[in-house]
Amino acid sequence: MKISVLTIVRGRQAHLENQLKGLLQSEILPHEWIVVGMNQEVSLPDSDRFPIRTSSVHHPTEPLPLAQARNHAASLSTTEGLVFLDVDCVPSPDMIGNMTKALRTEDRLWMGYPRYLPADAVDGDWQMDQLEQIAVDHPLQPRLGEQERKASDQYEMFWSLCFAISLSSFQQIGGFDDSFDGYGGEDTDFAFSARKAGVTFGFVNAIAYHQHHSVCKPPLNHLKPIVENAERFHRKWGVWPMESWLNAFVDRDLIAFDKDANSIAIQRLPSDSEIEEATSLTPAGF
Repeated sequence: MKISVLTIVRGRQAHLENQLKGLLQSEILPHEWIVVGMNQEVSLPDSDRFPIRTSSVHHPTEPLPLAQARNHAASLSTTEGLVFLDVDCVPSPDMIGNMTKALRTEDRLWMGYPRYLPADAVDGDWQMDQLEQIAVDHPLQPRLGEQERKASDQYEMFWSLCFAISLSSFQQIGGFDDSFDGYGGEDTDFAFSARKAGVTFGFVNAIAYHQHHSVCKPPLNHLKPIVENAERFHRKWGVWPMESWLNAFVDRDLIAFDKDANSIAIQRLPSDSEIEEATSLTPAGF
C-alpha cells in the first residue's frame, strides 16, 4: 500500500523542517508528502527522496481553518493510504511502516502513539536516537508494546495529532466537517462521524515525537472558536465536548455555561495579560 503523509501548517517553520528531517530518516518513505498552509504559502527545500507537494487554503476570518485544510490535503492525495501528521510531530523511523501494516491488516481509523519532547530537544543538529531516549509518554494514551495494535470503541480518545486511515474510509466518513471553524472539537467530531459511518477505531504503536512549544492552559487564546464549536458539536451530537476547558472558562468568568440547561454564552473575551499568564512551557509540551 502506498502512503501519503499529510501535514497542515501555520507558522511553525522550524517544526515543519524538523518533520522533513524525520521523514527523510523513515525506514519506509512516503509516496508523497503533501503540506497545506493555512492562510499562508508553504516554503520547503526540494527532496530527491520523495515528492513534496504544497498548497494552501485561505479563510476570510479564521486563521486556523483546520478541518478545511485537512480535507484539502486529502483531496490532493494520489494514494489509498493516508497518514495525517501534525506539524509539531517528528515521525520515528518505523512510524510509516507501522501505520502501513496496520492499514493493510485492518481498515480502521488508526491513531498513532505520540511521545513528547522537552524544550530544545530538536534545536541544532539533533539525532533520532536522542529523541527516543528523552521523549515521554502521554499519560492518557494506552501503553502499547512494539508493533502492537489495539482495537477500541473509545472514539472520544481520538485526536488528530498522528493518525492513519484509508482514503475510502475517509470518504465514507465524509472527511472533516468544515463547518467547525478554527480550533476545538473538529477532531472529536471526525471520530464520532467515523463511529456513525461504521469505521472502526484503534491504536497502533506508530511513534511520533511531539516537538515542544508553549501552551495556553486553558486555551484562552482560542476561546471564541472553542465556544462556537462546542455549541456546534452539541447541536450535532447531543453532548458537550471540551468540558474541562469550558469549565475553566467559567471559573474565570469568561463564559456562562449551564450543562443541564444546554446553554452557553461568552461573557467577555480574555485580556492579553490573562492569555500571557495562562501561557507556559510545560515540561513535556502537553
